[in-house]
This record gives sequence, structure tokens and C-alpha cells, in this order.
Amino acid sequence: MKKLLFFVFSVLLIFPFISSCIIAVVDFPDEAGFPEVQEFEKNVPLDAGGTLSLENIDGDIEIQGWDRNELQVFAEKIMPNLYDRKIRMFHWNYSVPKIEFDKFEDFVKIKTRAASGESKAKTVHYEVRVPHSINLKDITAVKGDIFISDLYGEAYIELKDGDIKVDNFSGSLTASVDNGSIKASLYDLRNEDELTISTKQGDIIVYLQPEVNCRIEASSPDGDIFCEFDIENPMPTDKISTVIGEDGASISLTTLNGNIEIKKME
Repeated sequence: MKKLLFFVFSVLLIFPFISSCIIAVVDFPDEAGFPEVQEFEKNVPLDAGGTLSLENIDGDIEIQGWDRNELQVFAEKIMPNLYDRKIRMFHWNYSVPKIEFDKFEDFVKIKTRAASGESKAKTVHYEVRVPHSINLKDITAVKGDIFISDLYGEAYIELKDGDIKVDNFSGSLTASVDNGSIKASLYDLRNEDELTISTKQGDIIVYLQPEVNCRIEASSPDGDIFCEFDIENPMPTDKISTVIGEDGASISLTTLNGNIEIKKME
């Protein structure tokens, strides 16, 4: 009898503590339930030639140029799917990732912070519009795809897992991926432009204008290099060092395990 009373007393003491930390959620027919997406939106003035830094952890990044001296960012913070049962338990203090947004004159910095109590941030997808003339500084992510288009200036892009696509870009570019591919369409390259594109596990495809002037260094130790321009190297090969047209922009392409294709734009 004493043991039974002690057990009941213990349960009564512990129950308030447990109930303060968790809540039971019951599905009812035809109800949407707990929201899975939160949105973030911000518009600020930004003159052409300004600088953008964007650091993400898990999620896609899309940056596109437009004819406005303004930066617009729209983000979707995706919450984990907790609704795989009729009755579920989750922590009261669960929170979605935080987005830090700062502007200093012509410099905008956006950073994803992990949710409180989480070792890693949940998924955040970004769509950003910027003036066509822009400097992209530290566009980084751990996991996801990165897409930039209709821009000229300078860009530094670093990604661990995912693909990078660069469309209609002019200027100096540094793009690197650990596991994933890189595809870039490069226009109006100048003598002072420097472009460094590299992957560890993945292919590289670069589109150049037929009349381009550039120096190309390309290396693919465990893959093949193909080039549609007239160069001395027989194709396919694993390494080239050549000049297309006249001496111009400097292009370096490196993949440790993948293929490299240098194509002419149609």
C-alpha cells in the first residue's frame, strides 16, 4: 500500500513538469492544422554597385538582377513535418530559424541563424532581387542550390552540397562546390576579369561567347575535358592551358572528380 501511494505521489509531482514542456496535438477532419511555412519579406533602397552578403545553412538561394535601385528579399522558412501521426507531442519552445537583416549604407547583410534549441537551422529558401550592377560577397550555403542571373560586377559563391547555376553574368566570379555541379553562362568578359570555378565531386559546364578573348586553365584529373573552341589540345583531355582569341580574361576551371565542358553560346 505504501509503495502504491508513493508511486501515485511521484506521478503527481512529475506530471506538471512534463505538461509544461510538451503539448498533445490532435488532428480534426478538414482542418489545416499547424502552419508549416513562415514568410519573411524586406525591401530597402540599394544603389547600383552596392554589395550583398547572404549566408544560408539549408535551402535554395536565387538572386536576380532588375532595373531598380532597390533590394527585395523574400524568404520561406520551412518547418519540419511533425504531422505524421494522429496524435503528436512536441516542445512548446520549438521555434523556426531566425533571419538577421542588416544594412550599412550600400552594404546589405542577410544571415540565417539556427532556431533556438536546434543544432542546425531548418530549411530557408531565399528569392532576392537586386540592381543589375552588384557585388555579391560571401553568398554561401551548406545545403541547397544557388542560382544567380542577369548581373554584372563581382561574385563570390561557396556551397557544400548542391548545384550552382550562373546565367547571364559579366565580371569576376569565384564559385566552388564540394558535392555538386556548376553551370555558368558568361558574357562581355574584360581583360581584368578573373573567373575561378571549382568542384570536388561534380561537373563544370561553361558557356562563352564565340568571339570571347580569354586565357583558360582547366584540370580534371579523374574526368574528361571537352572544348568546342579551336585549340591545340586533342579532345577529350584531362588538362588544358590555352588562349582563345586574344589574351583577355583569366578563367580557371578545376574538378577533382567530374567532367569539364567549354561550350560556345548559340
